[in-house]
Amino acid sequence: MALLELNNVTVSFPFTNGQPSLQALEGLSLSVERGELVALVGPSGCGKTTALNVLAGQVRPTQGQVRLAGEPVEGLLPSVGYISQADTLLPWRTVLDNVALAMELRGVPKAQRRETARALMEEMGLGGFEHSYPRELSGGMKKRAAIARVLAIDPAILMMDEPFAPLDALTRQRLQDEILSAWETTGCTILYVTHDLTEAITLADRVLLMSARPGRVVREYPIDLPRPRRVMDVKFTPHFVELEQTIWRDLETQLKEAERR
Repeated sequence: MALLELNNVTVSFPFTNGQPSLQALEGLSLSVERGELVALVGPSGCGKTTALNVLAGQVRPTQGQVRLAGEPVEGLLPSVGYISQADTLLPWRTVLDNVALAMELRGVPKAQRRETARALMEEMGLGGFEHSYPRELSGGMKKRAAIARVLAIDPAILMMDEPFAPLDALTRQRLQDEILSAWETTGCTILYVTHDLTEAITLADRVLLMSARPGRVVREYPIDLPRPRRVMDVKFTPHFVELEQTIWRDLETQLKEAERR
């Protein structure tokens, strides 16, 4: 049984100026197995983020159903950790207190949450910055702090929406490796939205290609590269290149379809 499912989901966003509603998703179905890492790719504006937000319980579908372990669900899923593209650190809190925030909201005692936050910061290369503020960190350091904050609550499901898009290539690669290490250690389930095919193939067990808006899954690609997997170990192998060329050809078809619309 799949851990997460979208069954025939349609999402429409009404306009307030009397214009027809915007249909972001139409008849979208997908599933994610427990412990699987799945990447969603597709043209810009195809509804990838909307699909992620429906699964996370942040957007209610106009039609269709969300299931967790076979059971219909509505509303926010407490077992989900969410990492967005935006900088979500609170500027008035120290980095340590930012990392501890999710634990604080869940009622974890102060001493325990600070101990956990310090240990995670050390693992993420942020040791020594506990009493710094977000404005004093680089973009990569802020992103590592945001990831540590989510990992601190030990989520069963991790959802990521273009988390590394604003970062330079070297920082992005390092964080990709850190996400892989965390996933291998915890066994959590990850659903990941990205525009970067190299990133998708490097991380995922499966890549799902979405159509031009209104979005639906049009093709699935099993990624049979060996694990444990690190970016520099796989991205120049012949099979990696073959997978990237195959997905790119199909993505290009969807990009042309999006341009026609």
